[in-house]
Amino acid sequence: MKSLQRADQALGMAACALLQPLRWMPQREAQTPPQRVLAIKFWGLGSLQLLTQAIATLRRRHPFAQITLLTLASNAEFARGLGVFDDVRTLEVGNAGWLHMARRIARLVGELRAERFDAVYDFEFFTRFSSIVSLLSGAPRRHGFASPRVWRGGFHTDTVMFNRYWHVARNFRALAGGENGHNVTADELRPRYFDEHEEARAAALLERHGIGEDDLFVVLNPNAGELSLERRWPAANFIELGKRWLARERWPVVLIGSSAERAYNETIRERIGDRRCVNLAGELSLGELVALFARAGIVVSNDSGPMHLAAAIGAPTLGLFGPETPVMYGPLGLRARALYRPPACSPCINVHDNKVASCIYGEPQCLMSISVDEVHESARALALGTDFEASLEPRNDRRRDGVDPRRE
Repeated sequence: MKSLQRADQALGMAACALLQPLRWMPQREAQTPPQRVLAIKFWGLGSLQLLTQAIATLRRRHPFAQITLLTLASNAEFARGLGVFDDVRTLEVGNAGWLHMARRIARLVGELRAERFDAVYDFEFFTRFSSIVSLLSGAPRRHGFASPRVWRGGFHTDTVMFNRYWHVARNFRALAGGENGHNVTADELRPRYFDEHEEARAAALLERHGIGEDDLFVVLNPNAGELSLERRWPAANFIELGKRWLARERWPVVLIGSSAERAYNETIRERIGDRRCVNLAGELSLGELVALFARAGIVVSNDSGPMHLAAAIGAPTLGLFGPETPVMYGPLGLRARALYRPPACSPCINVHDNKVASCIYGEPQCLMSISVDEVHESARALALGTDFEASLEPRNDRRRDGVDPRRE
């Protein structure tokens, strides 16, 4: 993934320059109203979750259009589970060599052109690759984010300035044409649904580890994906938090993550040193993970995709921020909060720079300044509901119920 980011920065500008003549070629007429719309969002499960309100906006603007998402193959299961797209098209990156990758991209472009999309909404921030795909799709109308700092070839026919003082979900909605002067709220997002089979498998896995149907438990996510490991609160802090929760609240502790993150989780589990702490990294499908969140008494997570999934499903969620600001990426949920104690250098992750961290200290002082005491007390208040209005309604059942959420 990082190699793709570097390639986008190093080669993207040259590719955009070489493709300039295509901007001036005659374009086919767009269908009015649009019949086929392509939404592009390659990176980030959390971003896909935050995109759902923008897709609802596109539904209202283009009520008769088929909306297709183009994303990475690793996101396909999650994207389909959101239930807001008519179709999901994917690009597999994997460990393919550059020649093999070029062939995949060429095949994808041919398929997109054959679909004859009327409009493209490029929800990537400032990658040149998505801008190039927008152009090569052949769609006559192409919408994308603009910034005076980043040149993306001028391939978008309709642009919206990205506002770094708005939440990402609001920026997405603005690009979709739905800016209304207000922030996107938690109840406007569409959570990733889970069915009864995913719920049963998650329950069975918990049962095998001694966590029964009526048991309260805390979920800890000490990971932050592969792109920005600088977003991880120190492992020693997660260890102390787990020990403290087991000793004081006496709830089991469940560690989550991907299969690639299992070893990192295991070092944390071993140092917590209690059989009531279990490591489920790599053992849950995305639907099962959301079902787990729906049962959790509290979720404490680094700034990452799982944090957004937990908040959207209605779990009490505490997000830990440092290199990135919750102004743009805070969890949106009726029972979600962000902890952020920034020094003067934070945030240092910027969407204009492909979200590559540039810590001047070598380690994230912004996260190290968040104490275990503060996280424990904040998480405990969230779990007990003592920092919320008593009038808040309880969490809804988020299982699939047969209603087509795309048309609600």
